[in-house]
Amino acid sequence: MPHQRGDAPQAGVTSARPPEADAYEREYPWASWLANRVLRELEDVGSLAQALVAGVARRHGLSHAALNALSVIEGNGGPMAAGELGARMHITSGTMTGVLDTLEGNGYLRRQADPADRRRVLVDLTPAAQTVLDRLLPEVQQVVTAVMGALDDQALHTLLDHLAVVREALAAAPTDLPPPPLRRTPPHLRRS
Repeated sequence: MPHQRGDAPQAGVTSARPPEADAYEREYPWASWLANRVLRELEDVGSLAQALVAGVARRHGLSHAALNALSVIEGNGGPMAAGELGARMHITSGTMTGVLDTLEGNGYLRRQADPADRRRVLVDLTPAAQTVLDRLLPEVQQVVTAVMGALDDQALHTLLDHLAVVREALAAAPTDLPPPPLRRTPPHLRRS
């Protein structure tokens, strides 16, 4: 059963309810300070994780997006459509084109027309890309192992379970909510 606003933290949870939570919930009486705090923490942790991997990629002369593109192509096991690559990476076709142009210019990628459909472009790794991935990906795994080593396997499985629930909730987030109630502007912010 999900916890309700104002519930005390369970044993093992390190964050107690701070005083600003009450002020937040007076300002937004229909909202949960805790839910908002968790979502903000997910955003912050995600940004830190991306920055960590991006730092490894930069040491090898790649952007984070370029590393992702090369990794997806490698994971595909062979040439793949540029559009499919962009879809898997969740980036626009314009951004994908820029990433592919850079990778091709650096000798990490080959483009070729799809023999089955000349309108499609296939992308594939070059031997130089495979060489850089063979050096870079072990570094990424080393950093991930060091960082995530703070949690044991049971905690990691629990975290994955909770993140799966959050992912499903985000995917199902309604886009047609009615306007929310007005916030209760705190007295010190009210203009006369």
